[in-house]
Amino acid sequence: MGMLLVVLCLSADGGGMLWKIVPNLQQIDARLREIGTAGYSLVVNVRGLTPEHHISTFPEHWVALYSERQYAVFDPVSIWARLNSGRIRWSEIRSEGLTPVQQFILRRGADYGLVYGGGVSRSEPESRGTFSFLFCARADRELLGEELDVIEESLDIILSAVEAQPALSAEDVRVLSDLARGYSQKEIAVALSLSRETIKKRLEKIRIQLGARNSTHAVSLAQRRGLILSLPDRMPGPDETPEG
Repeated sequence: MGMLLVVLCLSADGGGMLWKIVPNLQQIDARLREIGTAGYSLVVNVRGLTPEHHISTFPEHWVALYSERQYAVFDPVSIWARLNSGRIRWSEIRSEGLTPVQQFILRRGADYGLVYGGGVSRSEPESRGTFSFLFCARADRELLGEELDVIEESLDIILSAVEAQPALSAEDVRVLSDLARGYSQKEIAVALSLSRETIKKRLEKIRIQLGARNSTHAVSLAQRRGLILSLPDRMPGPDETPEG
């Protein structure tokens, strides 16, 4: 089953940032492709419905179908990953009582070669409010125990590399939060009693640290990682003219 969660779950970098964060990701990718001959799906730090990073080598048509029809709401593998930490073969989930919709999703996945599969989930709803998983799929046989070992080791290496990234300072978080609220760089500078040039340089540092393309992307990444809250749009004040 394509582990995509829903269309809105696709991270903006499509996993591109992971290649910079995890030094040996190319070797990990090669090993996972050998194990998951029908593809693999990696999702890192899902908060709400949005992952921080996502990589999938599942068939493109299945990925599109899974996303478009939001199969993750009913997909028993996705549900298991959200609720559990550990490893599992998909056949173990099938042995439990499944609804007709869940059985249909498994059959549709099998039509795309995702017949056998398994992997690992790390769910931390209480401490971090996130979960991550890595699943590999094949069309010919069950995954071996040593293959599950490789999958688990790979996920742990990736998560450790992501968690080792430098944390933003409280000042950085304040600037991003104000941007998310709709304040301009000039307004933020006035509020913090700093020059606009200082705010600009701080945003440049934040963009580099987060691997963001621009300030808007930096805010989006910070929200995905739970560094700042997703806030409603800021309404213009009584002396302001609405844009547009």
